[in-house]
Amino acid sequence: MDAHCVRSSVPRACVALLLGALPLLCGASHRTTNFVVEAPSRDVAKKVAEHAEECRRTIALAWLGRELPDWAHPCPVKVKLTGGEAGGLTSFGFGHGHVSDQSMEVEGRLDRILASALPHEVTHTVFAAFFGGPMPRWADEGASLLSEDERERKRHDQIAMDLIARRGEIPLDDLFRIDEYPSDLMAFYGQGYSISRFLIEIGGRPRFLKFVRDGLESDWDAATLDHYGLADVRELDRAWRSWHRGLLANRNAPPANEAVLAYGDEPGVVGDPPRNARP
Repeated sequence: MDAHCVRSSVPRACVALLLGALPLLCGASHRTTNFVVEAPSRDVAKKVAEHAEECRRTIALAWLGRELPDWAHPCPVKVKLTGGEAGGLTSFGFGHGHVSDQSMEVEGRLDRILASALPHEVTHTVFAAFFGGPMPRWADEGASLLSEDERERKRHDQIAMDLIARRGEIPLDDLFRIDEYPSDLMAFYGQGYSISRFLIEIGGRPRFLKFVRDGLESDWDAATLDHYGLADVRELDRAWRSWHRGLLANRNAPPANEAVLAYGDEPGVVGDPPRNARP
């Protein structure tokens, strides 16, 4: 931390009291190997910094199969506690194929920051380290949502289902080429999450990253064929929609312990549950 000389006419005893109270007035910080966190209290700063380190380790292992090397400079993290849901923002600078600087801000209730916003933002840092440059918005946000807790994942499943039901989704040919956030941000996040989840379920995380990298560097149609065996992005779009219809059918299926009508039976005759009924 830079030192600053401040001239003051306040008596020395008062200066000592003010310095002692400064952490209470201005918050506190906690530093780990890869993060330096500023928060309203030392306890909060410590919890966020330690959880960020654990997220960094586990998320890198899940996506890259290895831990990231320590950063040359710790990532600054500012924490703002509120009574609402959590959100965050991470900014990057890139140079010569590497991250040159990064900083993070998270806000909300502490429990939601730890469960949702912080894992999401740390995932952005893992992707930035892998790509060494900007990742497509849909993939960066969509795949980062997979690091959030079940509550948020289910919420974005529903956003995607509602989006498709009202036919508000963006064709994948267009989605893959979007550089800036569109006006309907929640729909964009929901669709990015859904297509990321689909691709990861059918091919795994490492293949997803290679697909995105090759799509960026060459051509999305060629990357789709190379990594998923589908002719082009339009075919991938159809496969994703079919997968989504299956999700919706499973969600709407009655539980197996409830009596259902067999196909072709008269009302009141109990048959076997359909195959898509979940136990």
